[in-house]
Amino acid sequence: DNNNDNNNDNNNDNNSSMNIGEYEKDGNDKRARGQLKWKLAHHNTTAVQYILRITTSTAFSIIAIVLILASSFFAINEKLQSTLMKIGMGYICIAKPLLSTLAVCCNNNLGEKGGTMTRIIAFSFLMSIVCNQLPKWMSALVACSAIFAFGLASHQLVPSHSESTAVHSQVEHRPMASSTKNDHSNLLQRTWSRLDLKERAAVGSLAVVFALLTENFLIWVVSATYQPGIDGTPEPLQDNGRIVLEKFATKIFDSSWKTARMVQTLRNSLNVQYALVSSFGAALVCLELKLGDPSKRRTLAGLAFRATSTLAAARIVRTISFVLTVVPSQVPNCYARHFPPPPEEWREWLMVGLLPSSRGGCNDLILSGHATI
Repeated sequence: DNNNDNNNDNNNDNNSSMNIGEYEKDGNDKRARGQLKWKLAHHNTTAVQYILRITTSTAFSIIAIVLILASSFFAINEKLQSTLMKIGMGYICIAKPLLSTLAVCCNNNLGEKGGTMTRIIAFSFLMSIVCNQLPKWMSALVACSAIFAFGLASHQLVPSHSESTAVHSQVEHRPMASSTKNDHSNLLQRTWSRLDLKERAAVGSLAVVFALLTENFLIWVVSATYQPGIDGTPEPLQDNGRIVLEKFATKIFDSSWKTARMVQTLRNSLNVQYALVSSFGAALVCLELKLGDPSKRRTLAGLAFRATSTLAAARIVRTISFVLTVVPSQVPNCYARHFPPPPEEWREWLMVGLLPSSRGGCNDLILSGHATI
């Protein structure tokens, strides 16, 4: 019996050692497969980076410019001229910006400081354009998923003990520091010095609202007091940029009516304005999640204050500019399409002028609202 027990124990030990060896072998195989997949992914990423580096190089840009110049100045048949113009303008205006953004997304040499944030911003720009090609419900699903992911990522963000201690120490010492300046400063400066970044950002938002309301009212006043625009369609100023672009577009699409339709279709397809908004929102998310360079100590409230104050100042400068210099509109019968006849009572002026209008005005062309953004 003892011999049988010893034999059973030896068999169990052998089986267990065999099982351990099999487990180790399986683990090594899985590790080797994982390393192989990682090397393959790294090799593919390197190949993509090399291709993007070539396609976004200066040589490709020079070739595109040469094609545009050749189609513009050399006497060749119209079909070849249109083809060369499409290739050159398509690369300069569409392909290179998108490929350059994709190169930023695939770049592994950006470094740890700000590299992740840069890639996220570039990726959000591309995803906005890609989602614009999808059905609306799918685009809405992607947007909701991104918002949900941001909510999960920012839910558990709480200040550390050292950060909270530093904040409390700043709050405790701030009145003592400001009290030495109270004797030599006015009430406005004292009130402003007591505000933190979030409160200053709120003040900046109010300044933007005030600037936009003032601008909206004065757009109506300028348009309603410009008699040539009310009576009909005055002759607009010569727009050299529009003339050049129209000539290029006509050579590409062969006819003027086809040009306008194709350019509008291309604009709606790329949807660049909302792609910029998406990338800006991604930058704000990265600030909130603290993914940027920690040495620069940027905060969402600080950026919001700078952005709102700058935008408010730019809109005020724009308002002063188009009030002082009235430029004729390039749209036929612009006043009749946008505004009612000039009223006689000042209350009606206020009712029309303070009503928010998203269609813009007729004579607020210098400075442009897009330029201020």
